[in-house]
Amino acid sequence: MQCVKVIKQAERSAVVEITIHEGKNRQVRKMFAAVGNKVQELERIALGDLYLGRLKEGHYRKLSREEIEYLKSL
Repeated sequence: MQCVKVIKQAERSAVVEITIHEGKNRQVRKMFAAVGNKVQELERIALGDLYLGRLKEGHYRKLSREEIEYLKSL
């Protein structure tokens, strides 16, 4: 199931949240281009049940053993 939620709407732009379950190469950009819109900025906030949280740009954290096993199972 895919979901699109409008977070903020302006006259010529909008901020939307999109949930997809299997992303292919540039899928989100291609979906918006298909309806005549351009993606200005794109941010991944989660991979499966693993969320980015408050991690700042350019920073990282070590994954727990459970998180590593979860990613391997995907």
